[in-house]
Amino acid sequence: MTRKHPSLKVKLLRQLRPWHRRIGIVSTLLVVFIAITGILINHSNHLSLDTAQVKQGWLLDYYGIKAPTDVVLYQASPQQLISSEAQLWLEDKLILEASGQILGAAVHGEMIVAIDRSHLYLLSPQGELFETQSLATGLPKNIEALGQSEELWLKTATGLYMADTDLIEWTQAQPFAAIDWVKPIDSPETVEFAQQIRSSHLSWERVLLDLHSGRFFGTLGPWIMDLVALSMLIMAFTGFYIWLQHKPPRKKVLKKALGKAGSRF
Repeated sequence: MTRKHPSLKVKLLRQLRPWHRRIGIVSTLLVVFIAITGILINHSNHLSLDTAQVKQGWLLDYYGIKAPTDVVLYQASPQQLISSEAQLWLEDKLILEASGQILGAAVHGEMIVAIDRSHLYLLSPQGELFETQSLATGLPKNIEALGQSEELWLKTATGLYMADTDLIEWTQAQPFAAIDWVKPIDSPETVEFAQQIRSSHLSWERVLLDLHSGRFFGTLGPWIMDLVALSMLIMAFTGFYIWLQHKPPRKKVLKKALGKAGSRF
């Protein structure tokens, strides 16, 4: 009695089944990962992930975000006024991105005033930018320091300038009383401020977006996500093919059904 060899179709099905199962297990895990990150991204607003700052040092290191070394405290109370290079912070809120390095910041009346080399910035007590003054608006050039007495003063390379009561016009003048020039406050809390500023550059929403797209894993990340999509296509085609091969022919099913119906009569 001769042994019957399996047909090419049977051999192909034997090869496809285990690979279909393996690819299915791996792709399912990746799809679950993508689904979870996608749901979190869609609801990042409600979960406050768009404002939640990453405080984990290893994750900040991974993104190459370093703590600033030039953190300056200008006011400790009632609210902390902090600068780092061209940024000005009110407590943990970034309120100003200046054009150059901030040389001084202070509260004057109902306004927060900050300066860089060529600009003066007027902000509300809540940190909203009201006005930016420059050489074009009559501001003296080459600003070196910010000072206060009853009026607001600027020290420049060419002399001292006093602002009017509306902080609009500047007049070169000599003070009748000592000017309190704005200087940094020595505080051990500047290290904590530096870490706070470092964390502000990365939110959990950004991390989730990078995980979801694969960018978190570097240049290979998008390729990994492409492989996930490819594996799902393979799963769809192989699954359909296996189902098609096991699907009974329509004529046989119809004859069987008619046979059962005829046997009842």
